[in-house]
Amino acid sequence: MEGQTDQDDLKVKKIAVAVIVIFHLVGLLGFLIPAAQPYFIKLVPFHLLLMFAVIVFTYNADIKRLLLFVCGVFVCGFLVEVLGVHTGKIFGSYYYGNTLGYKIAAVPILMGINWVILIFSVGQMMKALKIRNSILASLLGALLLVIFDFFLEPVAMKFDYWQWDWHKIPFQNFIAWFIVSIILLKFYYALGLKQQHYIGVAMFLSQLIFFVVLYMTAGTNIFA
Repeated sequence: MEGQTDQDDLKVKKIAVAVIVIFHLVGLLGFLIPAAQPYFIKLVPFHLLLMFAVIVFTYNADIKRLLLFVCGVFVCGFLVEVLGVHTGKIFGSYYYGNTLGYKIAAVPILMGINWVILIFSVGQMMKALKIRNSILASLLGALLLVIFDFFLEPVAMKFDYWQWDWHKIPFQNFIAWFIVSIILLKFYYALGLKQQHYIGVAMFLSQLIFFVVLYMTAGTNIFA
């Protein structure tokens, strides 16, 4: 019975990976085609919610630990964004556009969800790479997230996720991303969440490729 359960779980994970890859690929094509961009921009919140649902509903271990992780990262991630927007002291001076949907205190609620997706994905990826030291894994994971953010920022501005004052991305932003990511990743490892086959790696790499391609084509549309 246990072997059958493992096989069933593996099938679920493979289906989830297919969903992750297909939706990112379709989304990428939609963003690359100028005529389709307005429609796909409206779908961004639903895409984030779908990726969040994939993480939650495919998790096959202690759900209480997962919920604690989700709540902790959501609240911390959201609050640091609120402080960041209203003070300009954390990431720099910026404000959110309309792409990410409904806001509380000038910050889209989905930013909390976004932090959950990113921290879970990178945390899982470090486990897949067999990096067992939580401090080293947190440092490397945070570095990966800074690299991710480097490609994300110009794309986010172009599609009105958020805007930087004077349209300049401050170096302070990347330092803050690194520090916040380390803290949240340490929280992830402290909870001892179980590694999930393929999910984290597929989620992070799909997002990274999505933003790298859009970053590289930011000046030109290949379907224009």
